[in-house]
Amino acid sequence: MSASGTAAGAGPARESRRAALAAFVWAVVFTAMHVYWFAGGRFGLGDAPEVVPEATTTSDRIQGAVITGMFAVGIVLPLALTRPWGRRIPRWAALFCLWTGAALVAVRGGAGLLDTALRGTGLARNGLTGLTYEQITGDAHPSAYTIWSGVCVDAYFVLGGILYGLTALRLGRRARPGRPVTAE
Repeated sequence: MSASGTAAGAGPARESRRAALAAFVWAVVFTAMHVYWFAGGRFGLGDAPEVVPEATTTSDRIQGAVITGMFAVGIVLPLALTRPWGRRIPRWAALFCLWTGAALVAVRGGAGLLDTALRGTGLARNGLTGLTYEQITGDAHPSAYTIWSGVCVDAYFVLGGILYGLTALRLGRRARPGRPVTAE
């Protein structure tokens, strides 16, 4: 027992739980906003004329199904890591999903922020993507509200990458059976 009266592993376990809960809350808000936008909501998207493309091809529908599956894993996995039933998930599988999710959302958000910064500073008129504002937003001269809405969405992606990465780090540091637990 440590001086605080808790087992040495309680600190790392508590930190792992907090990181997983933060990732869970991030994923719930992320998913709720996407459902809201899919249902026609506009808050957070700026005033661009068309921001949610329709799925018109089989490829679009397959992509949508894969993304929906990723949303489900992104919500359930961090929650599972805080519940007794989540112990049935192999550590390697949880870490693979967490690191993959962290990388995907961090790169997506970081690339969006860099794309906007390149356009905004004039260093690259068409940003990283090579697309004009009109091709992206449907407006050749988007309002500051539209641009800042995009920046906020991209920053939220980066936050998700950080939270999933932190959850993966914490899970990876927790003691495995047969190995001693050390306080962090």
